[in-house]
Amino acid sequence: MTHEEAVDLLPVYALGALEDETPALEAHLDACPRCTSLLASYLETTAALGDAVAPATPPASLRAALVDARSAPAAAPRRLDQLRRSLRRFALPAVAAALLVLSIGLGAGVAAQQRQLTAIHGQLALDERGLGLLTSTETTVERLTPVAATSTDTHGHWYHRPGVQTQVLVVEFMPALPPGQRYYGWLRRADGSWTAAGPFTVDGQGYGRLIVLGSDGVGVQGVEVTHQTAPSAAPAGPVVLSWGKVA
Repeated sequence: MTHEEAVDLLPVYALGALEDETPALEAHLDACPRCTSLLASYLETTAALGDAVAPATPPASLRAALVDARSAPAAAPRRLDQLRRSLRRFALPAVAAALLVLSIGLGAGVAAQQRQLTAIHGQLALDERGLGLLTSTETTVERLTPVAATSTDTHGHWYHRPGVQTQVLVVEFMPALPPGQRYYGWLRRADGSWTAAGPFTVDGQGYGRLIVLGSDGVGVQGVEVTHQTAPSAAPAGPVVLSWGKVA
């Protein structure tokens, strides 16, 4: 386990929600005083409020999907790695946010703290819906590919399933943008109209996701990711990634 991976997992470990990677993380902690110190600060925070925040538990469908991936023959290693990465990407931001709220909320009013925790719980519920879609064996996954020369690793995926009113757009290894620019996701329907999926929040590794509620994606003929300075009713900036059906 690398130092960066260990730092990512520490918030989940502090909340008692880490399972499969616990031995590897504990082995790293034995040899890394920096991570040990960081963990101590997380544990102090969680102990100060006791049961104020319940551990972030992934949906039951994730465990079943991981078991299926381990037993599947050819595609198992790739599928298992994708599921683990999805779990880490989805669960960690909300858990880390919960720890941050706890650490700064000790001196704040109870009502304000409760509002913050409610918002975090809402985000966890949204993430759980996204994870449920990603880990379903009936989900359709379309790959978004670069439209121009860029990093060889830059790509994205669109997850959807008929009858499930949730879609997920994921981008990975996106190049850093100039100040004021953001990546936006777009869904194109058969009549040529566009639905804005919203702006991505991209982390330092170029990863971002959007969870779109209220539609199962039936009738979507194309997906694009643009970068632009402001929201719009239709794509208004250079297209970075795309997927589309051939007419």
